[in-house]
Amino acid sequence: MDKTRRLSEMLLQRYPGAFGTDYAENMKKLDELALVSSEQLRNHIAGYITRSLKTNEPEEASPDEPKAE
Repeated sequence: MDKTRRLSEMLLQRYPGAFGTDYAENMKKLDELALVSSEQLRNHIAGYITRSLKTNEPEEASPDEPKAE
């Protein structure tokens, strides 16, 4: 497991409600919660967290689509 993935998963477990699907907000939260050694690593971690939360988020049906019955 690479460093970005390992650190991202550790942060998500330690602070489950702190992160969301907004990349910029996740970067700010990382600055508050963790001491990251480089800006590039911080950006990779924020991107990984954002992407993983977006893929795990349930999709909402759009108002145009008929509801399944």
